[in-house]
Formats: sequence, C-alpha cells, structure tokens
Amino acid sequence: MPSNSHWDEQLGRRMQEEHKALHQLALVLKEHIAATPSVNSAQWLESLRAGFSRLYAHVRQTIAIKEEDGYLETILKERPTLAKQVASIKAENTQLIKMAEGIRNDLAEVHPEDRLLLADACSRILRYLAVVGQHEQRENMIVLFAFNQELGSD
Repeated sequence: MPSNSHWDEQLGRRMQEEHKALHQLALVLKEHIAATPSVNSAQWLESLRAGFSRLYAHVRQTIAIKEEDGYLETILKERPTLAKQVASIKAENTQLIKMAEGIRNDLAEVHPEDRLLLADACSRILRYLAVVGQHEQRENMIVLFAFNQELGSD
C-alpha cells in the first residue's frame, strides 16, 4: 500500500501477509471439505475444526490490523470521502466474526455420525469463505481508490 509513512507501509505488508494466509487456509479448507470421508470421519472432523480455528484466528488478526492498528484510518486520512465505505467494511468485520463464531460453535458440537449437521457445517464454511473473499474484494477496491490517484475522475 503506497504511503509516505514507514508505519503505513508496515501495515500494508502485514495486511498482505494476512490476506495471503487467509487465501491459503481457504484453499486447504476447500480441499479438506471436498475429501469428506464416508466412514471413520472423527480424525477428519478434528482436522476440519483445527483448520477453521486457524482461519478464524487469521480473520480476527486481519480485523485487528484494520481496526485497532489503524489500517482503515490510513485510508480515511488519504481519502476522507470514503468514510461511508470504510464504515461498511467495519460493520462487515463485526458480522464476519459473528458468522465464524457460529460455525466454530457448531463444529465443536457436531459428531462424526451427524452426517446432516456435518454437511451443513461444511456448506456454511464454504459460504463463509466466499463471503470473506467478497469482503476482501470490496476492501481492495477501497484501497485502490484511496491510494491510486489515476482511478476515477479526480
């Protein structure tokens, strides 16, 4: 993320690292879900729980960088006119955490023999991954508008 400040560059690099980690974890989870076994799924379920917990930790870390470490404030400093879009991202951040917590809670209670509940949890994880991806795309567009003067009709 281009900026004059070393701190802003550090934030940008941290965000890039977190986005890369989220992308890699999403791929691993998708592959894991695609390989759902029909029998002896206890170990598979434990791996699913662990993978989703890692994803959840990275989502929380990404949101902390955005909200607590000043990433979103850097965008507002650069382009105050993006306040509405930044507020929307913040609202979505809260919803992403709630969605992930619901999935984690359900995964903690599902048993390998609960085939329907397990299938539902997997569907919700896949949908969550899609929602996170869409959220990141919207955020990336805001960053582009904030830091790329050639875009738009400025």
